[in-house]
Amino acid sequence: MNQPEKMEVGPVSEMVQRDPIVVARLLHIVNSAYYGLRHTIGSADRAVVMLGPLAVSGIVLGMHMLKLRTILDGPAGACFHRLIRHSIATAFLTRHLVEGTPRENTRKSASARIGLPFTAGLLHDFGKIILVYNYQKDAVGLYDENAFDKQVAAIDDRELEQLLFGCDHTEAGEFAARKLHFPDVLVSVIRHHHDPFGTAESPEADRLIRAAAAANLVAKAMGYAFSRTEKVNELIQHPIWNLLIATGLPRHGTPEAAIEDLLHQQEDLDQYVKHLTSNAFDSIDDDELRRSAEIWKMRP
Repeated sequence: MNQPEKMEVGPVSEMVQRDPIVVARLLHIVNSAYYGLRHTIGSADRAVVMLGPLAVSGIVLGMHMLKLRTILDGPAGACFHRLIRHSIATAFLTRHLVEGTPRENTRKSASARIGLPFTAGLLHDFGKIILVYNYQKDAVGLYDENAFDKQVAAIDDRELEQLLFGCDHTEAGEFAARKLHFPDVLVSVIRHHHDPFGTAESPEADRLIRAAAAANLVAKAMGYAFSRTEKVNELIQHPIWNLLIATGLPRHGTPEAAIEDLLHQQEDLDQYVKHLTSNAFDSIDDDELRRSAEIWKMRP
């Protein structure tokens, strides 16, 4: 914000992808009736292009960031941070399944490759973000402390979410995503990533749902689980791999080769998640944020 003349799409896009909530807000804004676009925008980098990097930076500052910082420092902080790490890891692996490995270093090429597959993976657990944000105490009890496991023998967290919140995270995410005017393909990923065996409204949605579902499983096995982990040696047993190959993803031809290729990305993935979740703004105090926000409000 102090050097607006140096703001460019690439660096701002890289900043934006640090937080699924920011991506969701930008998609809501750019797809609103105000812009009157013929086609919905489904990726963070396109949203930055349409809105302009300076405007995006101002939006980020105005997004209740101080409130989010308070949450991250509170009892739900560890839970929220782990959810963000899981979301970024799933985004990285979803993009890898769909697009393969970039030729350049991951960090250098990140801002140029924040497309729809990355956004789909980043927002697949959008509903969990909403539940953690709004029901911090109950969410921590469910996701962090497994406080309800002894009372209810649930197959997965969605059953417990139904009992505790009245809806599971896929339903909460779908509801919020539609309210925010997300593109239909992203709404489908948010709603169906735990049930990828049906047919969505388009072949593109089917591919992204299945890629995100597979990436979600592998991310849990690679150390980026949110609440329930997966075992590496049991990944091959999941039917998602044959379904992926039947729809042309991945390019490896066999489930074994696909899983091995994803697991081979561990080092790059670790560096990528560390880079995007580093405390780059810890040195900026609240007064500085407020001053920056006031400066933004005075702009024409």
